[in-house]
Amino acid sequence: MQLRHTQIKICSVTRKILHYSLIWPSEENENNPRRSQKFNIFIFLLITTPWCFSILMHLLVTLKDKVDVNVSEDVALIVCFLGTYYSVFAFTKNQSKIALLLQDLSNFERYGMPSGFKNLEKKLNIWSKCAFIYAIFAVVVYSLIKFVQRSKCQKNNAQKNLDENCGFPTAIWSPIDINYFPVYQMVYFYVMVSIQTLMKLVFIISFLMLEMAHYVVLRIEHLEKMIEECFESRNMAIRKRKMIECILYHTEILEYSARLSNCFFNDMFAHLTMTAAICGCLEKSFIDGESQVCTLVHIFGWILSLFFACYGGQHLMSASDLFPTKIWNSLWYQGELSLQKDVIFMLFRSQKTLSVAAGPFDVVSFSLFVSVMKMSYTIMCYLTKGK
Repeated sequence: MQLRHTQIKICSVTRKILHYSLIWPSEENENNPRRSQKFNIFIFLLITTPWCFSILMHLLVTLKDKVDVNVSEDVALIVCFLGTYYSVFAFTKNQSKIALLLQDLSNFERYGMPSGFKNLEKKLNIWSKCAFIYAIFAVVVYSLIKFVQRSKCQKNNAQKNLDENCGFPTAIWSPIDINYFPVYQMVYFYVMVSIQTLMKLVFIISFLMLEMAHYVVLRIEHLEKMIEECFESRNMAIRKRKMIECILYHTEILEYSARLSNCFFNDMFAHLTMTAAICGCLEKSFIDGESQVCTLVHIFGWILSLFFACYGGQHLMSASDLFPTKIWNSLWYQGELSLQKDVIFMLFRSQKTLSVAAGPFDVVSFSLFVSVMKMSYTIMCYLTKGK
């Protein structure tokens, strides 16, 4: 592990988004994230829990009174809340570990800056902004569609003698009448703030994992070039010195990968368990014909969030699988016997694929993405069975 107080130079846009979402410290406190962590989490819970409770109460009251209202989206949201809170608490618990890993991935003093670092940083920052804009845009579109459907909801209330709160982005329960000015507008604003605070977090955390995986892969590609340069040199002393650097660098990269997996172990497990259930419930809601455009926007957001994580994990796996081939294709056979033994040792250590674990059951990869999609379809079939 390298210097503890290196300035974090990577993932700057994503870190700002997480900071404004109250689950990442300010830039000056990143080296000691626990200083303000408890207060931020308290504010986060204070903002979001009343909204979550109102949806839970809506579900319970609807089931208790056997009201003719589709609750598939309510169930999906409850699963989403449980998974998101679990993911957020796991993320904040590992916040110091993540900050240290970001610092180490930002430190190039020992082996130099990889040639593609600036381009990768620029590209990932652009994609981070696009992901954030999509998250905001999706919520706005979702909310506008629900608001436009307010009159339809009110007619349904009159026909079926229901007491639903119409026009809100999600179904909510309230103990008093809120359908008058300015209470309705205040509650609507609060729901919008809660959605913007909570619903994008798993999405952004997944993108952060993708970014960090890309920076580990960048180190692997940098090491491949260092190994090629090692055997291109004709000076035996220089070759030996460079090989020692390559071995130490390889050990460091293996440590980065293990730490990355440890940092996101619980977050990816939450993704694995909740995304299939959420998509399955939303697919059931879509089949029932309930706000189909809104449902598609919601489903696509969760699928995209899972894809971010799986793409990052697959990219790391693919790069680590190609690494032994890159070593083998170098001019290792022109080196001294001692260097050839070092290469064999490095090849032996490279046989294990680097990956990010999704809990104790699987690793984050494209195969996991397909498995979750299949699982969501199975859940949807089970929910629609007998309809």
